[in-house]
Amino acid sequence: MKNVKEFIVFGLLFFVLVLLYFIYDSTGYHYGVGCSFCNKNMPYELTPKINSDYPQSFTLLDEDGFEITGVGFRYRQSNFKIKKILCYGYNDTSVLLKCTDSLNNIKYLVSYETGEKSDKGIPAISFKDIDYESYYQIENNYQWIEIDEEKANTIQFMKFLFVVGALLILLHILAKLVSIFS
Repeated sequence: MKNVKEFIVFGLLFFVLVLLYFIYDSTGYHYGVGCSFCNKNMPYELTPKINSDYPQSFTLLDEDGFEITGVGFRYRQSNFKIKKILCYGYNDTSVLLKCTDSLNNIKYLVSYETGEKSDKGIPAISFKDIDYESYYQIENNYQWIEIDEEKANTIQFMKFLFVVGALLILLHILAKLVSIFS
């Protein structure tokens, strides 16, 4: 009877840890941590990614894994170089960036289709500078994600802890099963 209760407790604990991993995995997608078990999509098959090297930086990758925006990028239709991306918003057809330039002025970039298509048939995009009034008029049409490196690091660490915990519990359950049947 004691073994049955122990299996139930460890089985429930294993299930909770796996469930928490899936929740953090899904949450991490928007912060650029990656998502192993979800199918979230941004427009144009873009993927958010946080560079964990020092200093941390946030980028958006295209469907082939190439950076299309991030620190140091300058676009033809803008007159500044991106120093830091503060947050981004997206809807079904567009991406909007709030970033800073080299003088820490807040700038806004909106995506637009260039007229070309990738090998996979996805429209190629670029970004153009817009003023605050234009940003203010359209900002409510987007789902916003604030870039928070601390939160991204916390999500990565929690995912790691949940995996390690689930594996240790699984090993414990297997060890008990082996000792029972031997």
